[in-house]
Amino acid sequence: MMILLALATALNTWSGERHYTFEDDKAWEVITGEWEIKKGECHSTKEAEEAIVLLKKSEDVDMDGVEYISVRAHDLGTGEWQNIFVVFGNDGKSENYYLGGVFVGGRQEWAFDNVGMKTNKRAGAVLAVACAPQCPPGKWFEIRLEFKTGEAILIGGEEGDKVEERVRHKFGKIQGGRIGLGTSKSIAKYKDFIVGGKGVQSMPVSPQDRMTTTWAKIKRNY
Repeated sequence: MMILLALATALNTWSGERHYTFEDDKAWEVITGEWEIKKGECHSTKEAEEAIVLLKKSEDVDMDGVEYISVRAHDLGTGEWQNIFVVFGNDGKSENYYLGGVFVGGRQEWAFDNVGMKTNKRAGAVLAVACAPQCPPGKWFEIRLEFKTGEAILIGGEEGDKVEERVRHKFGKIQGGRIGLGTSKSIAKYKDFIVGGKGVQSMPVSPQDRMTTTWAKIKRNY
């Protein structure tokens, strides 16, 4: 009985996680630009001042309960600019929401920028740090955002190299709202979008899979 109680408590208190592998477009809403889902990747297929795609509201993922977002991203290097980023905090009513990512073209920065809520266009930098060494287009990058008590931490690096903290900014209270992906005047592709946190409900799994995952966590933690 005590073991079952411990398992139930663990299932209720551990953070949930969702892994989007881009097998179809049912979970995603195109806000601006042109996007295509193919072969497990999400492609921005045509240059736009800002190309934004968000998780649909029906996915019930809101920044209020998100603790981390990660994605693998690749700028093809064929656009006017080159950049890859995650967007967050699109609540439909604030002045801005935000992006966090890496500008692999001329700007050469890891950055948080504002994005206008009404225009869906970048509206100035929040905080940026120069790439060192340079961040080349035409490469896969790992991008991860972590959110802790009003602070956002941008972590990343070229795939296969060191992935480390790049930018940390104290937003105060990070507003709720939708999350997704974006590019600015560039052609890019993304895969393995993962979001997790205490307010994120995991994808449905079978009872057997759930029990296997639970025991794995118990073994890892104890």
